[in-house]
Amino acid sequence: MTSRLVPAFASACFASIAAFAVAAGPAPAEPVQAAGSAPAAAWPADDAGLAKLATGLVTDWMSRTTAPALEAVTQPCFQFLSFEGACDRAGAIERLVAMGAGSPTVSEVVATRVGDALVVTCLVSVTQKAGGAPLPADPSPRLGIWQLADGAWKLAAWASLNMPAVRPAPAAPAFAGDAAVSAEGAAMVGRLLGAQHRKDLKAFGGMLSDGMQVINFKGQKVRKDIERGAEAATIDEPKVADARAARCGDLTVVTCTLTMGQKIGWTKLPADPAPFMAVFQGSGDSAKVIAMANTNKPK
Repeated sequence: MTSRLVPAFASACFASIAAFAVAAGPAPAEPVQAAGSAPAAAWPADDAGLAKLATGLVTDWMSRTTAPALEAVTQPCFQFLSFEGACDRAGAIERLVAMGAGSPTVSEVVATRVGDALVVTCLVSVTQKAGGAPLPADPSPRLGIWQLADGAWKLAAWASLNMPAVRPAPAAPAFAGDAAVSAEGAAMVGRLLGAQHRKDLKAFGGMLSDGMQVINFKGQKVRKDIERGAEAATIDEPKVADARAARCGDLTVVTCTLTMGQKIGWTKLPADPAPFMAVFQGSGDSAKVIAMANTNKPK
């Protein structure tokens, strides 16, 4: 399993990528690629190419505001996580259309390659709304997992930490998911966070991929940050509820409602239910986490 860590700053935010090139002529309202008008997508040859690819993918994704445009770049296994809770592909498209977007400002892009997965975290400033109310337009963390599917880059998971100043209680997911896969996903999350709770740092670190990334109330984090945090933090026993998991090739995308208070120095996270996402590569005891998103934050 290989990984590459690449920070790409705001000056590269609107770089174009070949995978989303359009034919000459007036730009369409939505960046939907016409079939056969561009060569099949591929992994970049170097770190600069990886940074450019990641920035272009995020900018393109955040510019899509219609259901057909969103569906075109998501996999059937896709899950979306926000402060409101988790959605499957159908629910996510409905929610994202209602949230709106367009004209995003993307910055602080960090891209890692982990096996066949492209893991990207960044900050996005964009005008969106939830429940009819505007969300803050300040830059806030996002997490995306892309894979090559049918010759194109498609999302397996997306998480957003853009939320109101006071985070409301999340709603239960409106989709059922696969019961057996979801039970396995809940067990994977419980095993990972249980090791952190018990301060079994060797076991916890062994479940982290080299290229893993995290977004939380502190921003964007990589493996070394998470290992240092696990050593310094005191966490409550994790309680996982409403788990939903889906397979995307060798990935298992798990969303759930996590109740897990934490104390990190003078900072305390409440033991309030919060939407949580973890993406694992592999299966069973050998699975490693490549990405996490935690919506919990101090009150």
